[in-house]
Amino acid sequence: MKNDTNFVEAKIDMSVNDDSSFLSPYAETGKPIISSEVAEFLENAANAFHPKEKIVLTIHSTCIDENEKPVYDNAIRNYFKLRQKDVNRDMKRKTVIATLFSIVGIVALAFMFLIERLGINDLWVECVDIFAWVFLWEAVDQFFIERRGLLLKKKRLDNFINMEIIFK
Repeated sequence: MKNDTNFVEAKIDMSVNDDSSFLSPYAETGKPIISSEVAEFLENAANAFHPKEKIVLTIHSTCIDENEKPVYDNAIRNYFKLRQKDVNRDMKRKTVIATLFSIVGIVALAFMFLIERLGINDLWVECVDIFAWVFLWEAVDQFFIERRGLLLKKKRLDNFINMEIIFK
């Protein structure tokens, strides 16, 4: 569905008949998070939609009272914020690794040209060449392939954090 701002909306309907296991019993004081079962349901339901789609979660329940609604809303967002911090750490780590691998690869290529000019045995030149390209290809893999998957996860988590939550 499209709304007035031309964003596509992904609607997730969730029925809660018993909210006794909605929150995780393991959370930081004052920072409730949802249980893994609730998180798994939300993530699986969102997999049907493109990561660019804005998510609207409608929770149908007769057992959630007015005092619990803001707590549950906060718990959902806290859970996905924690996941997002983890993805951000992974992205930074992959960027640092890609940078280091690039530097090692470039230095190894420079070393290869140096030993080639010095007339070192061609076998050693080829070994250094292979060594250099292995590091450069790994840098490309880390930065452009693996990091791209993390960017998609980050976009999905942003959508969860910013989703509209409606209690009915």
